[in-house]
Amino acid sequence: MDLDDAAGGDGGKTGLTLCSAPERPVWGSDQWAINIVYDMHLSDTCVDIAALPPCGECLRVAELLTDPGTAPSLHRRTPRPDFASAFTGDEIRGVLRTDIATGASLGQRAAVHLLTFTAVPDQPGFGDHVAIVDLVWDMGDTVRMGQVTDWAAVVGFAAVAEVPDRDRQMIAVAASLAGGPPVGLEGAVRFVDDPAAARRVIEAIAIAMGHGDRWELTDRPAPSDHT
Repeated sequence: MDLDDAAGGDGGKTGLTLCSAPERPVWGSDQWAINIVYDMHLSDTCVDIAALPPCGECLRVAELLTDPGTAPSLHRRTPRPDFASAFTGDEIRGVLRTDIATGASLGQRAAVHLLTFTAVPDQPGFGDHVAIVDLVWDMGDTVRMGQVTDWAAVVGFAAVAEVPDRDRQMIAVAASLAGGPPVGLEGAVRFVDDPAAARRVIEAIAIAMGHGDRWELTDRPAPSDHT
């Protein structure tokens, strides 16, 4: 069974923990995943996990170990973290985008669109501001998502982080779009000399207005300077 629960992964969705030995707990969603497949007539087998005997491997290890406290956590999925503290910047971006894909307000969508463009997620300690949520999706699959806990705190984090001033400004705009500390329109027009950042801000504003999937920006060469 694949019980990989790496950061930014699927939470081990391709494996089921079917051992009922003491100190070998299972996820509550495991039984649900078995039941729903059976109820939808996609499987002829329905197993009651609680009624299963300890597996042979658990019994073998129990005989080898004299101190139960040293027993390896066989068949136990790594507990889901509360925050993305141990995640890399790209892993944080991944779980934030997954949260947006599963449903979020327009303001949150726009804010994440800006946040993931910056270097802020790569900074040590930023993961402490991203809560991890595991959602049981269709057919029992586990979807791992990340949500910013406090946009005002993210603005404060960016203010002292070793990132370009452009990123601090973009975070301020992002927080405002997400319902955090408001910024005036001038905060969104400071990127005239940074085409990539300007494009991202325009996209974010379109997303916040509900038109993110209807408009497409086309880059054009800068006009010639005729003197």
